[in-house]
Amino acid sequence: MSSSSSPAQTKRCQYCGAAMVLRVSKSDKNRGKAFWKCLTSYGATSCNGFEWVDVTSAEADQQADTYDATVLNMLKSIKDLVD
Repeated sequence: MSSSSSPAQTKRCQYCGAAMVLRVSKSDKNRGKAFWKCLTSYGATSCNGFEWVDVTSAEADQQADTYDATVLNMLKSIKDLVD
């Protein structure tokens, strides 16, 4: 998965009040786990705002269903192109 943010999902940093962006970890230890990162966490004036996203099992199931539907739609589109 690549890093991503969604305009529908916004959060403010608890340390400095700046906007945070939703990202997905690429590290071996936490691969695929979502987290919030403060936009001022880059550069000399960073506050290092960071927070893991807590995903309940119901939310995880919903995300998996959405992923499955997306993959199925992509496969259908490819099949339509080939036919």
